[in-house]
Amino acid sequence: MANHHYLPQFYLKGFTGGRGQFLIWSVRQKAFKKNGQFFSPASHFFLPDDNTINNDGEPDDYLEELYSGMESRYARILEKIKAVDQGFGLDQQEVVLLNYFAGELFWRVPSQRPVINAATDIHQLNQLGVAVIDKKTMRPLDPEKFADAVKADPSYFQRLRNVLPATTYWNLVDCTWPATVKTFPGTFPPICGDNPVILRYPEKADPFLDNLIFPLAPNKVLFRIRDMTEKFAPNIKFYIDMLQLMQAREYVCCVDQEYLLGLKEAFQQNFSSVAELRKFIFDHLDADKP
Repeated sequence: MANHHYLPQFYLKGFTGGRGQFLIWSVRQKAFKKNGQFFSPASHFFLPDDNTINNDGEPDDYLEELYSGMESRYARILEKIKAVDQGFGLDQQEVVLLNYFAGELFWRVPSQRPVINAATDIHQLNQLGVAVIDKKTMRPLDPEKFADAVKADPSYFQRLRNVLPATTYWNLVDCTWPATVKTFPGTFPPICGDNPVILRYPEKADPFLDNLIFPLAPNKVLFRIRDMTEKFAPNIKFYIDMLQLMQAREYVCCVDQEYLLGLKEAFQQNFSSVAELRKFIFDHLDADKP
């Protein structure tokens, strides 16, 4: 049995402390695991055999190999971004891959499994932006045949997780606003939740067309926001970290217990819901908002 990380270890290492470890906050238990013990990135944010599919009765790790191959490319891009505060020197292909990384990660994490697990018919897939074509006729597949194919494929949902970002990436053609990486002052302790990609309208489940915030490192954040203001208060990072905590499903990693607890307390004092916090953040970044 293999531990397949839905948050790649190279990504998690960016949110560790000096010894390459972090604390783990359990969302369900509302407490730090093992009384504040530090853990390595390999120890969490995985599911056993999550990317192992059933191929004619035999286990096949080709999906894990696909993810691993892409991760090596994403890791090189993040290293370039983390090396400097501005002028990251990304070429066009690297910008494309950075956008793709955000969308791929959105669909890999367990928080999106209810959406994926509900996509069992052609109509639901079409709503997610996926067209189902008969390879022989190159015409839309008959819905009944598709339903039978889903029932016959025990690895359907695992394959779909990998297919969704590849087929919906073209939504970026309609996304005319650029992606930009901002560097924040180094006063914010590392923190990362198990659902790190932040969308303005998560119910639409469209990471390539929706306004998006994606923390890349403790002081580096990818923004892709329509009409984003050029100037904003650096403390917006505090609220982004707060939303990381509040939209997490199972775990949050951090290196400072007091910072995480402070985020939790500030949320309870200032917001009545996660939706209100989300709106506050995106309104703050919108150039058209007063």
